[in-house]
Amino acid sequence: MKKYIPILSLLFTPFVTQAQQTITGLALPESAVAYKGGYFVSDIGVQLDAVAKDGDGAISYINGGKLEALRYFDDTLNAPKGLDIIGNILYVADIDHLKGYNITTRKKVFDLNLEGKAVLLNDLSRVDDSSLVVTDSFKDHALMVNVHTGKWSVLKGEMKVPNGIVYNAHNDEVYVCSMGPDLDGTGKLFAKKLHDDNAAFEPLEGSPAGVLDGIVLLDDHRLLVSDWIKIKDPATGNLFVYDLDKKQYKTITTERAPADIALDTRKHSLLVPQLLDNRLAIIPLKKLGL
Repeated sequence: MKKYIPILSLLFTPFVTQAQQTITGLALPESAVAYKGGYFVSDIGVQLDAVAKDGDGAISYINGGKLEALRYFDDTLNAPKGLDIIGNILYVADIDHLKGYNITTRKKVFDLNLEGKAVLLNDLSRVDDSSLVVTDSFKDHALMVNVHTGKWSVLKGEMKVPNGIVYNAHNDEVYVCSMGPDLDGTGKLFAKKLHDDNAAFEPLEGSPAGVLDGIVLLDDHRLLVSDWIKIKDPATGNLFVYDLDKKQYKTITTERAPADIALDTRKHSLLVPQLLDNRLAIIPLKKLGL
């Protein structure tokens, strides 16, 4: 029978799915990004004030399933939000500044001062080796920023409280999810051809509505979007899977206050900052049926 043991082991060993992890001890986590084997998380700080220049914000680092550093970079941050990485530079939106930090040296290497021009820089997404797109939630628009020159421009099209943003290089589309005027839950999905100067952000047909926060590309045909449902005392949240071809979506119920979600493509997991509970949930995509 010995020669059959490997086969029998395969037959009777259950398929093991990576378990969900929850990282605690954060301080109002808003955004996350995967980097090699770990995760960077932006923490708004002790007080939930998206535009307070109180200096209590930070970027945490999670490694090996543990909170390794609550403040990875020794620099003053106020209410940091969206994160993305170009090369070994971590970029973060912090109210009216867009900052970049060398991950290796932990030093600040970029600081675009938009005081008086931006109000609430929120999410950001890498376009190429020199460019990012960034939402300004209180200006109702998105920006294109060259991180080499510091030059920036406003992209055409108004959206009411735009939040999450993601760029798809395969079709040159930028996708944005909004929270709706006064965060009233009527936020929608928008899209625009990035390098078409005549194109403006337009609502996507069949879009879900909600207090939409984060957005990622599952593939070239599907978006995954997080929804608070409501801002005050939410009991649960939603994840919407929107099909760009079929113009329809399905809903996955999740825990409350899902903020700026991100993908860990290495581990096939979704990173969900649970802002009001000071946690980061790391959820296997299989568990979500994705």
